[in-house]
Amino acid sequence: MVVCLPSATLYSEPQLFSEQTDEMLYGDEVEILEEQGGFCRVRTDYGYEGWCVRQAVFELLHKPEYYITVPFADLLFEGKNYYHAPISLPMGARLDYGPGHDGRYGLAVLPSKRIYFIHRNHVAPLSAVKTLTRAELRESVARVALSYLGVQYRWGGRTHAGVDCSGLCFNACRFNGVDIWRDADVEKTKNLKKIPLEEAQKGDLLFFEGHMALYLGEGKFVHASASAGKVIVSEVAQCGELFNRFITAGDVIR
Repeated sequence: MVVCLPSATLYSEPQLFSEQTDEMLYGDEVEILEEQGGFCRVRTDYGYEGWCVRQAVFELLHKPEYYITVPFADLLFEGKNYYHAPISLPMGARLDYGPGHDGRYGLAVLPSKRIYFIHRNHVAPLSAVKTLTRAELRESVARVALSYLGVQYRWGGRTHAGVDCSGLCFNACRFNGVDIWRDADVEKTKNLKKIPLEEAQKGDLLFFEGHMALYLGEGKFVHASASAGKVIVSEVAQCGELFNRFITAGDVIR
């Protein structure tokens, strides 16, 4: 099965007013584990489990080969037509894409088989990240994280409408083909190599007490701050007591 809404809330319980634990994106693959009262409990392709509304998932026709590269990309009913209200997909959403007759727009095919137009500069093949060198990958991970600067803090969020600390780091890594655990739990990211803070490089992860961030180099890091209410850049040297109690730094780009 696959998520067929631009984004779909993952709840802790099968009810709309329970805790939002995650936000799945269009094209994320899921396995339905059980169904109850219009909800289904799912396991995502990155191992996270929770409840979503049943209408949020649809049969997977075939694996998408492209993903959205801008904060939000509009799906248009007609190429070159900006006058109708579009459907927008968030960064990281996965979709089927093909070239259109116009050099500016291509065709996006949804699980319902409905076809829309999308700007060709708003998508890239998932395979593109496989060609990056290690240095380029570190730069790309940091660039994605910094694209969320100023975005509001939202518990469980994973889009430019709102993101939390682990969602920010998870997206920056996932959109570049690097797998990490969705939560700020250093022990659950199996491919992470713990390193001293002084060895951290751009693109490495920083784990605090109940918080995580992405290191930018030169003592700076980007993170979704609940206290600031948004994504900001902070400096290690200027942090208070909480952020000076480092648990560990971690390298997943090796």
